[in-house]
Amino acid sequence: MFHILVLNLKKQPITQIQALCHQIDDVIIYESISAEDAVAVCIHTHIHCILLIADHEFSCTQKFLRCLRTMPQYSHIPIVILSDQYAHMFHVFPKLVCCEFFLLPLTPEKELSLWKLLCFYQKSFSHLFHFEHQVLQICTAKSICTLPYDEILFIEIVLKKAIFHTKHGDRTFSMPLYKIRESIQSPYLLQTHRSFIVNLSNISYVDKSKSPWELSFFHTREHAYVSRHYKEEFLHAFTAPAAH
Repeated sequence: MFHILVLNLKKQPITQIQALCHQIDDVIIYESISAEDAVAVCIHTHIHCILLIADHEFSCTQKFLRCLRTMPQYSHIPIVILSDQYAHMFHVFPKLVCCEFFLLPLTPEKELSLWKLLCFYQKSFSHLFHFEHQVLQICTAKSICTLPYDEILFIEIVLKKAIFHTKHGDRTFSMPLYKIRESIQSPYLLQTHRSFIVNLSNISYVDKSKSPWELSFFHTREHAYVSRHYKEEFLHAFTAPAAH
């Protein structure tokens, strides 16, 4: 779902804005009339776009924007300023890092432009959401790396290092297994051992005669293992239709 926050600092009727937002696909609308409440909403909910109806003095607007842009998760969120004063535009670009400015009241042409802009933001979010669920993003102090799930064969922990065995070679990162597990958004990646997470869709052979069980993969001669504690969960997931 696409989350829009309408911050009405001018505290004026916003029926037109509400009706426009409800025309966006897969949208949830949050409303606030104070900067403090809006910040609280942003902290507790992942907002994807903000429509900010500026106060007359613009001081509350500036305070909110400065606060929001210091939050890493909102450093690049689309913010649309709506105001009845042209002068406010010059406070917005570029130092407050806002995306668009619309002069109130909205004419039919401007209302259509705003609706198209919000639809664009919603579609961009949908594409990004789909992309994020097709790749695993690895964030460390030194780098950010994205790996397509279908490229991953298995993940091995060796001396506090995470080795990602992929179809095109190995990648090593300094991070614990539990952190990787928290980032995974794919049903195909499953922990099978205290030191291994495997991609069920890339397993070519399971050797149950060994203890622990030995897993072979397409594209590599390296092996992963299934310990006794994980055998039942692994068999249920691997033999399910969704695993193939």
